[in-house]
Amino acid sequence: MLAKTSFPRKRCPVANAWLAGFLLLGSELLQGQAPAPLPPGDGRDLVATACTQCHALRPIQMKRDGLGGWRETVQEMVIRGAQLLPEEAETVIRYLAGNFGPGINPMQTGDLPPGAAVSPSSGAAKDISLPEGPGKEVVQARCTICHDLGRVVTARRTRDEWERLTRNMIARGPEASPEQVQAMISYLTAQFGKAGE
Repeated sequence: MLAKTSFPRKRCPVANAWLAGFLLLGSELLQGQAPAPLPPGDGRDLVATACTQCHALRPIQMKRDGLGGWRETVQEMVIRGAQLLPEEAETVIRYLAGNFGPGINPMQTGDLPPGAAVSPSSGAAKDISLPEGPGKEVVQARCTICHDLGRVVTARRTRDEWERLTRNMIARGPEASPEQVQAMISYLTAQFGKAGE
């Protein structure tokens, strides 16, 4: 008789994403929340079909990214199993960037999913004020193009973390000169740096 060999079971990443999306959608339905509709436009049906095979619409509706960022996201999803032909992927990328791009506020467009609470990290930027200091104006002007200031004031990061994050955000959406980028990094480190840095 041969000895029984036990191998660890690996779950397919697509199956993991599908399960997570199913559980999120199920929790919304159990709470009496219907998924929010997508804005009209070329690509809407592709997003509704291809993306919801693995997850709910909420992550899409809450994200704000530029054309390059959405391209990376869609390409990653295709690698993970999203069923899109290359021309369909391009249509989806243009749809997402046009409807969920930088500067498009879900609070203004009505795209905020049902049941989503307005909190410091998702509320209006006008409710949050930044501390005074050199660089405040550029942080306020650039960061609020894509999201509210709740994301800024609730985090403590090292200078290296603020630099990586700031450069990543500038590459995805709002333009800024090298001097403005440095002013943002210095301000964020001074006001929201980790203790002892």
